[in-house]
Amino acid sequence: MNIRPYWQYYKDIFPFIAGFGIICCIATSILWGVGLFCTLGVLFGFFGFQVFKNDQYYFYYNLGITKWTLLKVSFIINLLIAIPIFSMLLTCFYLFFGDFTIT
Repeated sequence: MNIRPYWQYYKDIFPFIAGFGIICCIATSILWGVGLFCTLGVLFGFFGFQVFKNDQYYFYYNLGITKWTLLKVSFIINLLIAIPIFSMLLTCFYLFFGDFTIT
């Protein structure tokens, strides 16, 4: 399986995912924001790509890749990237600011 088209699709939807994650972090707490970034962010990026770059789906169709496959692989890539980064940031936050409670 060639990962290049999936990675390109993820790079195209990442600005939508990052924007959604930042807005969620501002509107809610950091933990909720990261959780929404990991789960619902990919759906938001998928719909953003559908609205603004819909004609680029022909590229993926010509490679034999469906929208459903793009969504699944992007979700997995997002989890593989977001969870380690979030755990490192949480560890740094814990080291610099000490124990914190979620209230």
